[in-house]
Amino acid sequence: MMAAEKWYEYQDSYKRYGLDLKPRPEKNTKSRSSNTGINAKDKLRLLMLTVFIGFLCVGLILSTAYAASVKYRINSMIAENEVIQGEIENLNVKIESASNIQIIESRASAELGMVYPASEQKVFLDGSQEAVKDFALVIKEQAYN
Repeated sequence: MMAAEKWYEYQDSYKRYGLDLKPRPEKNTKSRSSNTGINAKDKLRLLMLTVFIGFLCVGLILSTAYAASVKYRINSMIAENEVIQGEIENLNVKIESASNIQIIESRASAELGMVYPASEQKVFLDGSQEAVKDFALVIKEQAYN
């Protein structure tokens, strides 16, 4: 049995040390930064990059919020303009109806009692008379005489 025990130890050392039967350097699992190659300078750079990306994200959120508030104001102004445009159209309809000749004639005859003149009430003007050059002077003379 001694030979079997020695063979078992040989196999165990073969698995542990490899083909050359020399001890391998043991891995240090305590400090991962030395294995990965990340030092303090790299950690600082990563931290600054993370902070910079955070500021960019906050800036994007703020710019989106500002754009949304501007769009809300624009939409409210468009709604107000539509209301005002409706009022303008209503006023244009009222102007058109008030300036209609038939409505003017009916109001003149109903409210003011106006009628068309008869043939003996018509006055004809002679076009051969010379026009007065200084109309204001003629009116002034008639007013004070």
